[in-house]
Amino acid sequence: MVTPLSADDFTAMEGQLRECLEEDRRYTRVNNVKCDAIHTAKTYEEFADRVAAAHLRPLEKNDYKNKLPRSWNQYAAKDKANEDQTEH
Repeated sequence: MVTPLSADDFTAMEGQLRECLEEDRRYTRVNNVKCDAIHTAKTYEEFADRVAAAHLRPLEKNDYKNKLPRSWNQYAAKDKANEDQTEH
């Protein structure tokens, strides 16, 4: 006798499908980098570095626009601002 599938079964299958699709995308991305790097990399280290960085994507213009303006040493900037306020 066959029992009908429950909503939990469908949810579990959907999760497995999503995981499999992401794993396939990752494999394809890494394989494409390998195929390109095997012909253009000068050393094995360069090849390995390219494969290791296959998951990274290039920065876009929007990535720079969304960057919050911060100083390198924010504590020094606060101290300087406090000094300017106390002098006035």
